[in-house]
Amino acid sequence: MSEKKTATIHARMAKIKKELSDTKIEKSGFNKFAGFKYHELSDFIEVVNKLNDKHGVNDVVNIDKISGSCTLTLYNVEDAKDFITVVTPYEEAQMLGKGGAPSNVDKIQRMGSTITYNRRYLYMTAYNIQESDGVDSNDTTPPKPTPKKTTPKPIIPPKPKMREDGKLEVPTKKDMDACLHHNMKIEDVITIYKLNNDQCDKYNKLLNDKNK
Repeated sequence: MSEKKTATIHARMAKIKKELSDTKIEKSGFNKFAGFKYHELSDFIEVVNKLNDKHGVNDVVNIDKISGSCTLTLYNVEDAKDFITVVTPYEEAQMLGKGGAPSNVDKIQRMGSTITYNRRYLYMTAYNIQESDGVDSNDTTPPKPTPKKTTPKPIIPPKPKMREDGKLEVPTKKDMDACLHHNMKIEDVITIYKLNNDQCDKYNKLLNDKNK
């Protein structure tokens, strides 16, 4: 009779990652400086422990400040020679006091925070726990000032512009735009401005196009 093959550590971890991704894990951590939620180690470690037990995986953590690295070794409980190791850089936990000032915690507290901090990233890396900080974060960039609404100056109907010699002025483009804006007929325009035949024809064409 052929010996029944046991699942490898890779097969076991694949199943664990799949089940873990299907499990909704709430984020209890909140970074008040950057404004986003994140997974605390305590949010997911109990779920990981249950899945490890279910699929026969044992996890061993090693945090080495001297070498500057942290490892999480995952063993197949049915074959100690079958394992995978995940490595992350060692980082000291940065603990801040009120208002961002340096913290006065003792060495033991700092050590505990550092261990928890490094374990969190080891497990997140090994078990593909996604941290969508970019999505969950509140936008901390200062809001763009709302542009002030400017009320456009009203276009005032043109009035007769008489030169000193008593003759009408030649209109500017702005003058003609004002006439068009108020749908003034050419008969009225020529009482205000001095226009030649070409200018009259052009004005009529513009007025007709505007009112189509």
